[in-house]
Amino acid sequence: MLKISILKVEDPSCLWGRVVQGLGSNSHTREHNNMLTQMSLFYHDVTKDQSKLKPKSLKEGQVYVVYWSVMKSWCRAVVEAIIVDSVSCQARCLLVDHGEQLIVPSDQIRVAMQDFLQLPFWVRKFHLARIKPITLRVPVYEEKAKLIPSSHWDGSATLYLHNLLQASTRTEAVLLESESVSTSIELYLTINNIKICVNDDLVAKKFAYYSRQTAGCGSLDEVDRIPAMLTSSILTPTVSVSNTLSAQTQPPPVTSQALNEAGDCQTSASPQSQQPGLDIMDTSNPAATESDSSEDTDASLAAALTKNLNLFRFLKFLNPESTYQQSASRFSQTEEPNDCQPKGMTATFNACAEQELFLEWLNPVPLNPRPLNPELDTADSEVLLTDPRRSGILVHSAVPVKPCNSLADAPITEALHQVLQRKQYTTLSPADCYSWPALTQGCNTVIISQNADQPLNYLTPLLTHILLNSIHVSHTASSGPIVVLLCSGWEKVQVVYDFLEESKIIHILHPVVVLLGIGKDESKSVKIPKNCHVILTTPFSLVRLLSCQCFSFLRIYHLVLDEADQLFTLAQEQMETILQHFQKVTSSEKKASCPQQLVAVAKRWIGHMDSLLANHMPCPYIVITVPEEAALYGNVQQVILMTLESNKISVLLGALDFNPDVGQKTLIVTNSIQEVEDVYKAVKNKSAFCLKTHEGITHEFDFVIQQWRRNISSGTQVILVTTNECVKALGIRDATCVVHYGFPSSPNLFGRRLFCMAENFRNLSEQDQTESKPPAIRSVLLISEKNTRHVIGVLRYLGRTSSLLPPELLSFAKGVHVAREDLKTNRHLCSYLKSFGVCRDSSVCPDRHRINSQLDLSDLPASGVIEVVPLFIKTASVFYGRIIRKEDEGFDTMASEMASFYAVRKPVATELVEGHLYAVEQDEVFHRVKILSVPDRGDSLFFSVFVQFIDVGKEEEVKSYQILQLPEQFRTLSGQAVEIIVCRVKPLDAETNWHPKVTRAISQKIRNQQHRARAVFSLGNTVFVDPMVRVTKVPGMKTLINEYNVQSEILSTGMGVKNPEHLDLLRALHQEGLSGSSEKVAHMSEPGDGVSSLEVRIKLEEEALAEVFRVAGARKLATLDVAACVPEDPEELLKPVVSSTNQSLVQAPPALEVALKNPVWENKSQTENEQRNTHPADSKPAEQKESYHPHVHWYQTVNCAVARVILVNPESQRCDFFSDRVIYSGRVNGRHYRADLELYQNIVAKQCCWEMKSNQPVLKLVKQQQGHWERLVRSKNIFVSHDMDHLDDEEETPNGLCFMGNTGEDNCYVNSESGSESD
Repeated sequence: MLKISILKVEDPSCLWGRVVQGLGSNSHTREHNNMLTQMSLFYHDVTKDQSKLKPKSLKEGQVYVVYWSVMKSWCRAVVEAIIVDSVSCQARCLLVDHGEQLIVPSDQIRVAMQDFLQLPFWVRKFHLARIKPITLRVPVYEEKAKLIPSSHWDGSATLYLHNLLQASTRTEAVLLESESVSTSIELYLTINNIKICVNDDLVAKKFAYYSRQTAGCGSLDEVDRIPAMLTSSILTPTVSVSNTLSAQTQPPPVTSQALNEAGDCQTSASPQSQQPGLDIMDTSNPAATESDSSEDTDASLAAALTKNLNLFRFLKFLNPESTYQQSASRFSQTEEPNDCQPKGMTATFNACAEQELFLEWLNPVPLNPRPLNPELDTADSEVLLTDPRRSGILVHSAVPVKPCNSLADAPITEALHQVLQRKQYTTLSPADCYSWPALTQGCNTVIISQNADQPLNYLTPLLTHILLNSIHVSHTASSGPIVVLLCSGWEKVQVVYDFLEESKIIHILHPVVVLLGIGKDESKSVKIPKNCHVILTTPFSLVRLLSCQCFSFLRIYHLVLDEADQLFTLAQEQMETILQHFQKVTSSEKKASCPQQLVAVAKRWIGHMDSLLANHMPCPYIVITVPEEAALYGNVQQVILMTLESNKISVLLGALDFNPDVGQKTLIVTNSIQEVEDVYKAVKNKSAFCLKTHEGITHEFDFVIQQWRRNISSGTQVILVTTNECVKALGIRDATCVVHYGFPSSPNLFGRRLFCMAENFRNLSEQDQTESKPPAIRSVLLISEKNTRHVIGVLRYLGRTSSLLPPELLSFAKGVHVAREDLKTNRHLCSYLKSFGVCRDSSVCPDRHRINSQLDLSDLPASGVIEVVPLFIKTASVFYGRIIRKEDEGFDTMASEMASFYAVRKPVATELVEGHLYAVEQDEVFHRVKILSVPDRGDSLFFSVFVQFIDVGKEEEVKSYQILQLPEQFRTLSGQAVEIIVCRVKPLDAETNWHPKVTRAISQKIRNQQHRARAVFSLGNTVFVDPMVRVTKVPGMKTLINEYNVQSEILSTGMGVKNPEHLDLLRALHQEGLSGSSEKVAHMSEPGDGVSSLEVRIKLEEEALAEVFRVAGARKLATLDVAACVPEDPEELLKPVVSSTNQSLVQAPPALEVALKNPVWENKSQTENEQRNTHPADSKPAEQKESYHPHVHWYQTVNCAVARVILVNPESQRCDFFSDRVIYSGRVNGRHYRADLELYQNIVAKQCCWEMKSNQPVLKLVKQQQGHWERLVRSKNIFVSHDMDHLDDEEETPNGLCFMGNTGEDNCYVNSESGSESD
């Protein structure tokens, strides 16, 4: 027997109810409640495209999701009938989880998502088994009445069953037979501790008779036909309507809570509803039944209506111009009694109603009244398609541009349509929908999106505009390309060119790739074809080309910046030169009628784009689809407050301004419902206008949004407390402050919260920013000791802002980074680290970046002259080959024996095992190979196997039938391939990889040729050589000739430059590895302990940070003063953070990838006057005295001297300027560098500054007296030399001579403290 809850009684053959106690009923209840909550959040979400959620057509019997206005929530429903007239379309639906029937307009019906159809319908239809209805017949011509079978139940029978359910304290049933639409049951009720069977009781009271299978439908015994005399009390309602509420007015969370905790909630209905179709719920509280009033129903209804009418008249008197319909509906909702509703919900709802009245009294004439449910309003649903902010997309434009919705209406040519179809590009991304129309119309456009690295997303509409417009209107008098597309490197240039080839428009645009080195006269020798319309190049190459052939670029109409964030980071000076040239070309009067377009595409927003928009992009069209990047664009001021978890509410209250000078809307976001209640309770005592909402009260969404959207006056602070799940559903975009009470677990979640202030973001598309300044908006982040797990990701984002990061968090992030780096102990050493001394991006590189004393132990020579034969050329500076030793001829002997063996027979390997040795024949030479991976061939007869040639070094796939068995005697000799790296060279222009033409040229020259090299270092199976030369012996003589030097050959291509820090960085890294604990390395190298040890170390870091929080809390330092973090003047919020030493902008490196990679913002305790007289070098810590001196290249003008510190992406930078001295310090790969320069003459310290250019710090020293300096420093310094790249930029010296310090051979030195000698 199962306990059930009867929700609605139509008649004894149609009962709607739920099973509330039985096998798995509790879990089912929780699942259904969770599903209803998620469904309400999903369909309330204003970011969803409602046009895709609305069904194209309605079908009877289909399951949909409809909006139930009584419960203000979305419910599953089956369409029973469709009603169509000349005005509208409606559907009669059955709510399958509530048992209600209602008529719903078609615009309130949505498609049911598959996730919401997994659970069975919550409400089931039951009918009483074994009984059929009878009715009383009273013939007019006879004087006696009799009972006869009937096809319909009498209303008295339904009313009697309803009253039985009202009086019962327990409802149970036995499920007998389940039919297609209904389940037959025997219903048992417990009334006054007596259990009765309703089926039998209806028969006993002569409301029904037992159905017999053998008898006819109308067969009744004579005794059964005699009517029974019953008292009228059995049909009298036991509960008054005035103190109950029907089930259809109960929200699902309330109903389920009442069923789970205290049985079935007692309700009743009005007399009008006490016919077939009664709404009822079980009663489990007898005391409530006894205490119910028995007033007359009509009188109760009249009293309630009179009360509401009086309240309505009073409201109308106070607000004669307000919308009375909304007021009346709100009063009817707030004043409606509800005994079944929890006290907390009733109190909350009444409190909200009181606040609404107070706000309406303060603002009697709302400017923009909104409907209670704006999501369902027709006008607002149209706005959803045109307002991108609802979808988390920021679009700023001076001129409105209509977006495209699909690829079918995309403004591109048919040929490009076919290209997209071949590439299976069928769906437009959000960035495409909003940016393609602007690109096609020739607008200056900035696009920030996650897929910005794919050229297809912006080239397709741009090519359409060029083909249909630019080519035909361009001036024929001038020559040169009309489009210049800049990429960050040669690899991306090749990707873009490949796309142009696939587009089959090369014969029209004739694109040309220009990649120039620094070779002599290389720029002058470039010939651009006359029919060339598109140039693909990099900023460095274009600047070199402009220096010699600027008149070839007088017809530029389109400048495209691919990955603009990388362009400005790697080549800031070059980008400024290019933009100035583009501005000069396009600003001439002759070009006024020609198209002029500048397009910038990037994944991230950086500060350089501010000046790009302000100075070079009039009337820009800005599209940002990444919310966290939109917050950076919007100039949101970040405030970080460190606090103990137990003290968070106190810190929160201290951060809020309850009496602001201007009206503010503050959104407080938490991570749980309980946090919402706690924060709301605390803030409510401080603020008169405080709202709350969470997953448990989704039916109040419309009320909360209506209150939030009201216009507020100055001095008003409206606060809304909500959860992460509700943020999207509410669709708030006009907040002025977001408080992260619950820590965001990811930057994406952090960005979604910040986007709630999107309407207040600054708008850089507006030309005049002085007239209407955006309000000061800020984000307050509360960090406690419980948030350490997720702090890294958010800090990486905050490092790109101008906010000050607490040193404790930076130290913690660095410790976590070191722990994660130690987890890579068993991986290979990073190839970029070995090739160039630094990794291109250690945050995403999976390889190891620290020396392991065991894995990197090498038997190869670390010094002396060796003979090497490169066999496989991996890159221009990395080869695999063999070291030739005169005393060791084992390999030559083995090679000859293998050739003899396989000349007789070639046994094919029958079984291929990963890690075993075999033989492969290539170019009539037999090689030993090691199988790296064997694919799952299935039934395939032929397949490929990935192998490593252990004597050559290369790895490639070979056919399985080419693999031969290797006899045991050929396996004893170890692999002969050695990795050979040529030092002190690296690619040009901050490239991460060598250009293929350089690798090809070196390969053709050195492959299979014996070279003589000097070994200078070795790690594992890698030997580092410097130099490496080809030595030829003159026949018949003892004379040796050096044919070429490999380093010189690389540099002669013009695509490489010297890398003097290479060996210094490697040796410093090796020294750090040796100084580490051997026990720690051994522990980390044990199999299976890597993850556990990482967890232990991170836990230790968390405990250390938590201790810092506790100590800070004890000293009252955890709660930072917001006034100290945020300037009182709102205008100060929009100013960037400047260095307190030199008052100039300090650009943070692309931060936080390596131990946050963010400069530690140190508190300068000394005043500026003290700093002039006190040198930090005099009081530096002992551990910092062991530092390395970086190379410094300098040049000068009449007014200033410019010094470039040759360090790539340094961390923890600091630069102090004095009248006679400048001190710079920084760290690279954990190694501390310090340059203390006593200047040749005095400088103006206040006007000096430093910044990052091309990933290197550049110091600008303003001279006190104009003139020429003979040198930069007073005494000779081998680490300071003239910058030869800017030699031509210097003004003519007074005596016509140019001086350069003697820096030694090849400008390469080793710090004397390292103990190494100069090369």
